[in-house]
Amino acid sequence: MPVKDTRQVVTQALQRLGYALLLPVSILPVAALVYRLGQPDALDMAVLSLTGQAIFSQMPLIYAVAIAFGLSRQGEGTQALAGAVNFLLLSTAFNTLAPNLHADMICGLLAGLTTAIIYPWVRQQQTRPGWLRFARGEFPSLLCSALACLLIALPLSLLWPPLERGLTLLTSELLTTPLGAFCYGTLNRLLIPLGLHQVLGSVIGLGESNLQALASAQPLHEGYVAGLYPIIMFGLPGACFAIWLHRQRMRRLPQGGLLLTLALTSALVGITEPIEFLFAFTAPWLFLAHALMTGLSLAVCSSLGIKVGSYFSAGLLDLVLSYQTGEHSFWLIPVGILFFVAYTLLFYQLLERSPLSMPSKPIAREHSRLASVAPSDPQMLAIQYLKVLGGMDNLQAMSVCLTRLSLRVRDIELVDQSRFLELGCLSWIQLNDHQLVLVLGPSANLIEGQIRMMAERQSVPIGLKPNQESASQSGW
Repeated sequence: MPVKDTRQVVTQALQRLGYALLLPVSILPVAALVYRLGQPDALDMAVLSLTGQAIFSQMPLIYAVAIAFGLSRQGEGTQALAGAVNFLLLSTAFNTLAPNLHADMICGLLAGLTTAIIYPWVRQQQTRPGWLRFARGEFPSLLCSALACLLIALPLSLLWPPLERGLTLLTSELLTTPLGAFCYGTLNRLLIPLGLHQVLGSVIGLGESNLQALASAQPLHEGYVAGLYPIIMFGLPGACFAIWLHRQRMRRLPQGGLLLTLALTSALVGITEPIEFLFAFTAPWLFLAHALMTGLSLAVCSSLGIKVGSYFSAGLLDLVLSYQTGEHSFWLIPVGILFFVAYTLLFYQLLERSPLSMPSKPIAREHSRLASVAPSDPQMLAIQYLKVLGGMDNLQAMSVCLTRLSLRVRDIELVDQSRFLELGCLSWIQLNDHQLVLVLGPSANLIEGQIRMMAERQSVPIGLKPNQESASQSGW
């Protein structure tokens, strides 16, 4: 296989893994909120705190189920169940062979991946060994994936002890230094356009200290992720302010309401993708500056001894939940204000040299059309998007990931990409001759739901895996 094709296959596989990891990550805010509300200084309800802690302690099992389910062909429940069973088998066998180690999370990841690979592969085999010919239905896939997980336990018990020591050293020694924190922060942001930052976070989270924090329902990575708070709560809103100022000076439509919504979404709940994708593909110099500033923020907070972990997003809600367990938490506010100013000045200067690709018609010409730019009704907006995408028959598959809508179309030439901006699309990228990724912000789920509803009424099948050529392909 050519190097380019191999790289593409590996990248697509890691992207799908990153999307699958979003499911367990989306559970963390609920678990953190329930746990915090049950504390004595809040509602003082032990049942709430125990419930939240129970969710955190079972995250390896949730990871196994989520990966097996997320990488399945059509979101199959039997494959998700196989992931849960295989995790129990693998973790029990490993703990028997190598007790007193912290391998539950790696067992969850390996059980989910093994299930996602073996389960559909066995089902597709036309000829089976004699001892499996009697089996029918899903039993052969269940049995073979379980056997594969049991076989993994032996080499894992030999390889994991040095790997665990290495990960513990990485998270407790290297990443807690300013240089290590800078490298982690920069790489974390650079991986966002590929959807691989979740994979990086999951690998880093395998360290012993983070597993212990997870089991006790404490914020994760407190030694080096405190620097994300100034960026997410202050820096990215500062970038939105700089864009607004620049567009005002250029006498272009400022889109203040949209930018304010993006800024508040980032600052309050920590969802940064709408802003980052706004300039990730249309203004890569801004995205590179953002990644370097993120690394700088993590390095500064590490130098100042600020240790505030994060349950899920490093937004204001997360800071409220993690504030008391951190060290020097208050200093995140003045540091954040400095980064707000730095982002505003830096992005304004960069925009002066090369403007951002957003709707840029003069204000006088655009005000008369504001009412028709994008319908406020989700159904009407979905209809408009369908027209732009070439109609229902041109749409093959679709999936939503927080603020992004991934699409697969039959003929890319039928897609009128010049109208995306008019419909409120923040940014988009054409991955190949059939795939598109649209950054729609908070409306992504609504539009996806409306399109699927209309497709069901018209009996038009729309797949769930845009990166597969057909819905009949295997889960991996």
